[in-house]
Amino acid sequence: MTGPVQNDAHDGVQDNPYGVYVPGSRDSLPWLPPPLLDDHPLVPWAEESHAGQWVDVDHALDQVKQFEQCLRRLPEMILPKVDTGHLVVVTGPVGMGKTTLIHRCVHLARQHLEYFRQQPRAGAGRAGVIQPPTPYVAMTGGYDNRANGISTDARGQFASTQDINTALRNKIVDELGDQFPEKSLQRVRDEEEVHEAFRLLSRLLAQQDALLLVLVPHMDWRDDMGSVRTDFLRTCLKHARSRIVLFVEVCHHDPDRAHEVVDEIWPNSALTHLKLGSLTSEDTVKFSQAARGEHPDPDAPVHSGEWLTSDVRQLRKAYFSIAEERRRTGGEVRVAAADLGTPVLDVSAMARNPAAAAGRPVPRQP
Repeated sequence: MTGPVQNDAHDGVQDNPYGVYVPGSRDSLPWLPPPLLDDHPLVPWAEESHAGQWVDVDHALDQVKQFEQCLRRLPEMILPKVDTGHLVVVTGPVGMGKTTLIHRCVHLARQHLEYFRQQPRAGAGRAGVIQPPTPYVAMTGGYDNRANGISTDARGQFASTQDINTALRNKIVDELGDQFPEKSLQRVRDEEEVHEAFRLLSRLLAQQDALLLVLVPHMDWRDDMGSVRTDFLRTCLKHARSRIVLFVEVCHHDPDRAHEVVDEIWPNSALTHLKLGSLTSEDTVKFSQAARGEHPDPDAPVHSGEWLTSDVRQLRKAYFSIAEERRRTGGEVRVAAADLGTPVLDVSAMARNPAAAAGRPVPRQP
């Protein structure tokens, strides 16, 4: 789901077009060329350059359009008498861009609200008229959405669902510390019943005329049958009170099993399910063409099926590796099909994702 970065060269050296800036790095290190990574989710709402790097692979654009339907239900999320927020569940294999898709949805939600905030508002200033809320983002697992400190207890064991929800509540309060009155947030933190704490949080958001977008980190559930994950999703639905939208990742190498986890609580008007699968040969062509807005190598096929990658993360890393080597040696930063060798068996990739048995492309040896 990640394409090339469009950036300026430093000291006459061309940047790697497949690298990704860490959000905030360019502002935090103005005296030093910011680092480029080969593996980082795209966060367009926090890093402007990320907006132009997104590529529609695995029909991700269809999932984005489905989320846009969710935005049409925004009035239901902020009307106090309705008292319902929304839960967005993203399922798919490891490395297929679930976190990037969530960040893109957050970006669209913020753009959606900003558009209405800039429009002339009928009834502005009139008592009882609800204006477009200010969006706040709570990243409980950082930009890469990891569950460090949430999914495990003090002994390093996998935590109970109740403890996970408590830790999630505390992370949200921490994230909002600079935005809301300390006394009000402390009440949310001190509430022993987590579900009641989210009700208090919902009230606080209404008082501050805000909408909260919560990124619930991906957790490595120790439950192959999926019942624990389903129970956790049920608690997330309870947490989705008025003015609260939660985004949850569900990862499984078997797409049908991941869907079954969600289907246990489907259908529900407060739930949107976005689905990602595996790459196709068409997807790898899209990724290649995004490099310069045209075919990267007009004299050869962009990609052949014999080295189709298992996920977009490995595709990006392979491209970055080749481009980086050429950049360092002063060559043209350009990657074509001929630069990539046949797939090799990657044991680490298989451990991370059993569906990765097809291998991943590697730089062609000279």
